[in-house]
Parts: sequence; C-alpha cells; structure tokens
Amino acid sequence: MRFRNYTVLMILTVFVLLIADCWEEKTGWRGTVSQEDGITIISNPKEPMYAGEVLTLEKDLTIGGSDQDTEKVFNQLLSLDVDDRGNIFILSNREAGVFVYDNQGNFLIKFGNRGQGPGEFQSPVSISVQANKIMIADQARKISFFDRQGNFLNSFSTTQYSLLMASLDSKGNIYGLEAGMVGDDPAVKLLKFDQEMNFIGEFAAYLIPADKGLDPFMPFPLFQIGLDDMVVFSRPEDYSLEYYDADGRLFRRVKKAYRPVRISHEDKDKMKEKLYRQAEFEFEYHPGFGTFIVDDQGWLFVQTFDRSPEGNYIYDVFDA
Repeated sequence: MRFRNYTVLMILTVFVLLIADCWEEKTGWRGTVSQEDGITIISNPKEPMYAGEVLTLEKDLTIGGSDQDTEKVFNQLLSLDVDDRGNIFILSNREAGVFVYDNQGNFLIKFGNRGQGPGEFQSPVSISVQANKIMIADQARKISFFDRQGNFLNSFSTTQYSLLMASLDSKGNIYGLEAGMVGDDPAVKLLKFDQEMNFIGEFAAYLIPADKGLDPFMPFPLFQIGLDDMVVFSRPEDYSLEYYDADGRLFRRVKKAYRPVRISHEDKDKMKEKLYRQAEFEFEYHPGFGTFIVDDQGWLFVQTFDRSPEGNYIYDVFDA
C-alpha cells in the first residue's frame, strides 16, 4: 500500500498497513448515503464500524537521526513524495534543496540550492513526483522541473498566482492551492493548470474567516490526487472531504460527525515555540481534522485532534 504526498505526520517513518484478523468485532456501519444534485453524500457517525484492534501499523523504514547530516535535512522539512520505485524525495527549507533516498533509506543525491537562478529556489513549498519529472513549487511565483537524476529541465513563472502548494497528476497537469479572493472575502482556491502553467479551471474555494486574523489554529484546506487523477479536497471546519474528477466535477462528499476538541493552553504554548511572530489566538476549538492521506487503493487516513493515552493523534480510517 503506497502513500503519495506524505504529510508531516509521516515524515520520519514509512508505514505498512496490516489488516488484523478480528473482523468478528464488526458493529456494522450506521451512516447514510444520499444523492443531492448528482453528488453522492456519505454521512458517517462518530463511532467506527469496528470495535477493538482491526488495523495495526508496522514500522518498515526509518530515515534520519541525530547526526549533523540528517539533522539539516529533517530540521526544516517542507514536503516529501515517493516515486513508483519507492525512492523518497525530501524538500528541505533549511538547505533549499531536495534530498533523495532509495527504498532502503540509503542517501542517493542532493540537488537544488537557494537562489534566483535556473534550478534554484527562494521560498520552496512543495515537491511532487510523476513519471520522470520532479516539480518544485516556489512561493516566489515559480515552478521548476527536474528529472530523476536532479538535472534541471525548465521552469515557469506562475505570474499572478502565488501557489501555497502544488502537485502533478498522471498527465503532467498541475494542481495548486492559491490564496485569493471570492468577492470581498479572502479564500484559498484549488486551481488546475496544464503542463505549461496555462490556466484550465477552478475546482473549489474555501472561505477564510476575515475576522480571525492570522490565527495559526485557523482551519486550512488541503488536497490530494488519488486514483485515476481523482482529486480530494478537504473542508476541515466541519469534517468533510470533497471528491472531484479530472474535469472538475464534484461527485462525492464524505462527512463525519465529531466531537470538537478544545484548544488547550499547552497547544498554544507549543504553537508559540514554532512561530517566528506574535500570534493572536481567536479560535476556541480545533477544526474537525488536520491533515489527511489518500493511498493507492482509495483509502483515507485522517488525522483528528483526539489523542491516545500516550498523547499521539488518533487517525480515522475510511475504506474506498
């Protein structure tokens, strides 16, 4: 089971999902499926289908440690992706470069540097790997392409678009999140471009509360490209995820009932340590969820803000 576009929760360890033989504890799914204007609405209850231990995670590979070389790679890790051979591509902000490891965790190459020239980055934000092409999105309104060996191919100016993250589909089309406006309201938009950054269309828009300032706990949308170039877009404020086909048609919405988790003083103190600026905390509760992952079988792994007794975040798991 291969995960693409790993989130920060999966930085240091690659996991293999194992399905345990305890299905007898299945309680039955108690949600509903309905149709609304041609969109399938899947409403999930708070309680999962299975009680007891059904899924376990087995550690398969660990990269990184306390030595100086790995510290400079992982200290300010921005984004990572995995190709079809299991090679791991890590984008580091500290080094403004890409570090490549094979599927055994052995270091292969490093490419890219900080700068404004060809093959250089100013403010890199995300990496995406498809076929023999590696794409780096830069907030300095530039997208750069490299081959698997780290050789610079070309770059495009994103002109009026300041992309917050970007990803490639199987055909080389580019999807990106852009901070913009919907009328008079600030919003984050999911946009699609062709291989030469020609605008194709807008898939979705997520309105940002204008009265909350730059609260670091503000709900923020993300997206993943899944099977057959299906795009999953998150709306974390009410725990919903939207499924779009490659033409931008919304065909499925997945919802889940949840118990809001209050933002604690400890949460705020930890956030202050991570920020380089003063922050105003306007939100009282966390959103419905944080990050999510789509695997190559269509399963969803959604990070909630509930915690285990050991203090780790609990993930909700959805089948295809």
